[in-house]
This record gives sequence, structure tokens and C-alpha cells, in this order.
Amino acid sequence: MHIRFYAISLFEGVFKISLLNLALRILIAFTLIWSMLRLLGKKEMGKLTYSNMASAAALGSLASGLMTDTNNNPIYYIIALIAFPLLTYIIGIISLKSPYARKVFEGEPTLVISHGKILEKNLKHMRLSTDNLMQKLRSKKVFNISDVEFAFMEPEGKISILLDSKNQPVTPKDLNIFVNKSELPITVIKEGTIIEKNLYSKNFTKDWLETQLKTNNISNVSDVFLCQVDSSGSLYVDLKDSK
Repeated sequence: MHIRFYAISLFEGVFKISLLNLALRILIAFTLIWSMLRLLGKKEMGKLTYSNMASAAALGSLASGLMTDTNNNPIYYIIALIAFPLLTYIIGIISLKSPYARKVFEGEPTLVISHGKILEKNLKHMRLSTDNLMQKLRSKKVFNISDVEFAFMEPEGKISILLDSKNQPVTPKDLNIFVNKSELPITVIKEGTIIEKNLYSKNFTKDWLETQLKTNNISNVSDVFLCQVDSSGSLYVDLKDSK
């Protein structure tokens, strides 16, 4: 009876230690990956380069090993989790300073359409079929190759298109029409609370805001979930769900 009780107690103790060990490993893995991604920054995370793909694949595998592999020393996983993002960061710095390194590590755009003509040699070099090319064109709402002046395949796999002059959209500049510069709308009410700092930054007053709300049949500011004002003074108002 005593032996059985001791065995159960030992099993529960080991189980608790294992759970604590797992929780600690998960915390370390999450903290390291979060820190390394912050180190890389938006520029590196926004690009899908070869080094970024290698780091992403390695980080996932290493983080999984750190959390689940209790037979090996976790320090090896931790060192590797730090090393891969650091290498990616160093490669990014070198690529920024050297055009040749940038070409090697990140690749370069490839011209696939020129003056409405598909460059078959470049397609074969990229192992890109005509069906793949047409699919990418359709994703840009381009269905006629003759409308395309130039098209480039970017290193991350996206396509950049310049339509010929007769198919480009007309702009106010083309029509010699003067338009005011666009400005970001400002939020003046959020979840029923007036943000006075934003309101006054555009020389608006609370009385003006309340008057504008009343013209929209809104008598109580607390009924407003979100209210924005654009550069012309027009309001966008979203009421709370209950209203």
C-alpha cells in the first residue's frame, strides 16, 4: 500500500515538473521569436526573400524542438533560434550597402512582357508557364497582353505592370483639373467619448461637433461608437450596435 502511494506521488511530481518544464520552454521560445522578429523589423518581415524563407522554416522547426525535445539540452535550440534571425539581419545590412550582394541574396526583377510581347526566354529561365503568367495578369485585372507595355516579375514572386498609355486610367492632372491634397480623416469620437485634442487640432469646437451630430439626428454623444472628420469637414458616424 505504501509502495503504491509512493509511486503515485512520484508520478504526480514528475508530471508537474514536466508541465512546468514545458511551460518554461514555450515561454522561452515565444520570447525569443518575438524578440528576433522585432529585431528584423518591418522591412525584412515585409519581404519574402530566400534568406527570410530559410529563417522562417528554421525558426518553426527550432521552436518546436525547444518546446518538445526534453532529451537534449535546450541551450542548443536557444543559440540556433538567436543565430538564424541574426544572420538574416546581417544579410539585410550587407544587401543594403552592396548592390551585388543584394542581387545575390534577394534576386532581381525579370522582364517578362515588353511592348505587348511575351519574352519566352525569360519565362523559361524563371520556370514560369504562360498559364502562370496569365493568372498573375488576371490578378491585376489585366486580360489582354497587348494592353501591357512592360511587366516585371519581382524577386518575391509578384508581378508589376505598366499599361500602355492608351489603357492607363485618366487622372485629374490629365484633364488639367485642380484638386486639393488628400488628408487623413481624424477621429473625434471614440466609443462615446470626444477626443478634444484631435478636434482642436483642426480648429473645430465641441459646439460645432454637437451641431453636426444633431443634423444627423444624433442627440447624445454617448450613442456614437466612432466619428471621423475629413479635411472638408464632412462627418463619418458609426453608432453603437444597441442604437
